[in-house]
Amino acid sequence: MTPVILVTFAGRQKRMEILTQYVRRAMDLGIIDEWHIWDFTRSAEDHAWVSREFGPVRYMGAKVPYQPVGSVSRQASFRTSARIRHDLHITLTPHDRPNEHYEFVVGGWKNTHSAMRKIPREKLHNPERGDDTNLWSAPTPGVLSPGRANDVVLSLDAAGTPTLHVNNVTIGSWPELAFSAGASVQMRGGWGADLELCDAGAATRRYIGNPNEQMPYWQAYDYYATQLAAFSDAVFLKCDDDIVYLDIDELDGFIQFRRNNPHYFVVSANVVNNGVCAYFQQAAGSIPPGVGHFELPPGGFGGSLWESAERAVKLHDFFLGQGGRTLALPARVVDWTERQSINFIAWLGRDLVHMALPQGDDEHALTIGVPTLLQRPTAIYSDFTVSHLSFGPQERGWDPSPLVAAYEALMRERLFPADEKPQLALRAAG
Repeated sequence: MTPVILVTFAGRQKRMEILTQYVRRAMDLGIIDEWHIWDFTRSAEDHAWVSREFGPVRYMGAKVPYQPVGSVSRQASFRTSARIRHDLHITLTPHDRPNEHYEFVVGGWKNTHSAMRKIPREKLHNPERGDDTNLWSAPTPGVLSPGRANDVVLSLDAAGTPTLHVNNVTIGSWPELAFSAGASVQMRGGWGADLELCDAGAATRRYIGNPNEQMPYWQAYDYYATQLAAFSDAVFLKCDDDIVYLDIDELDGFIQFRRNNPHYFVVSANVVNNGVCAYFQQAAGSIPPGVGHFELPPGGFGGSLWESAERAVKLHDFFLGQGGRTLALPARVVDWTERQSINFIAWLGRDLVHMALPQGDDEHALTIGVPTLLQRPTAIYSDFTVSHLSFGPQERGWDPSPLVAAYEALMRERLFPADEKPQLALRAAG
C-alpha cells in the first residue's frame, strides 16, 4: 500500500497543539504513516517547542545553524548516515567542559580538505561565520560521496581520544583532545550544502528550512521533488499548523478519493474559514444568511472573509454550535480551476515531477500555475471537513484564545471519552 505522508509547515505552539492531538490519533489508527514537520518557526520559543515535540531532525537547509543529534562516549560511538555533497560540519562539546566546542569540517573547500578547530560559543550558531584558525587540516579529496548517504562514525578510545571515520576511511585521530567524560554531538551543513540524516527514520520527524527567508515554503516542495524516486508512490497531505478541527472519521475516505482520482492535481478538504469553501458551503444552504454573506473571492483569492476577524469568528461560532457537523458543499466533489487557499490539500507522489517550485507563491503555483500547464483541474472534497483558525489579515488586533479553547473542548470530546485523559495535556488557552 502506498504510504500516506502528512506535511505541516510549523509552527506556532499556541496554534498547533490541537492539530498535534488529531494527527497522533490518525497515526495510531494507521491512517497516516509519516508526519513531516517543516520547521519554519520565527521565534526561539516556537523552535524550541518544535524541537522538543516532534522527533529527530532529518533535514537541515544549508543556512541552518548547528542542531543536536546525539552523543559519543567511550562505551558508545556516534554513528549516522549523512547525505551531503560537501562541508559536513560536526561539533563535539565535552560533557565536563561545556564551554569548549571542537568543530570537525569534513569535505570542506569543495570536498577537497578536512579540518578540525576550536571555536568559541558566540560563533557556534553562526553558519556563515567564516574560517577560524585550524588546529588540524589535511587533504581529503572526494571524501564525501554525492551518490549515496555517507557513513559517519565518531568513536572515543579508553583515554577519550576521538577518531573520525567516513565511508570506512579514517579521517583523523586526535590524542591531544580528551573527551573521557563523553561529549554531545551537533551537526549542520554549510556553504551551500544541505544536510540529510538518513537514519532519522521515525514516523514523526523534523525538517528545518533556512531561517529568515521570505516565502520559504518552496524548500519543502523542492526537497520532495529532488527525491522523486523515494516518494513517487506516496499520497501527500499538506496542512497549515493552525488546523484546529479534523474529522478523523472521514480522513481515510478523503485519502482514498485522492488516490483513486489521479486526474486532479490537488484536492482540498472542505475547509471552515476558507473563502472559496465558504462560498460553496453557503450556496449549498449549509451556512444560513444570518451568519453572514460569503461571496466568491475574486479569482479565488482574498475577499471579505479573508480580511475580517469578525466574519471569521461568526463562521467559527456557527460551526462549533453545530458540534463540528460537516458544512456540505453543493456536490460531493466540486471541480475547480481557479485559485484557492491550500489550508489542507492532498497530492500524489508521482506529481512531484511537476513540483520543483521556485521561491514564491506556492499557493498560486499549486492551484493555478501547474494545473494550468498540465490542463488538469483541482477539486474540493465535501465529505472531509477541517477547520482553519485564521488568515494573516484576520489576526490584526484579534485574540483567538476563546476560539482555541472552544476547539480544544471539541477535540477532547471527539478524541477522548470521558474516562480517558489526553496523552499531552494542552495548556489552558491564553
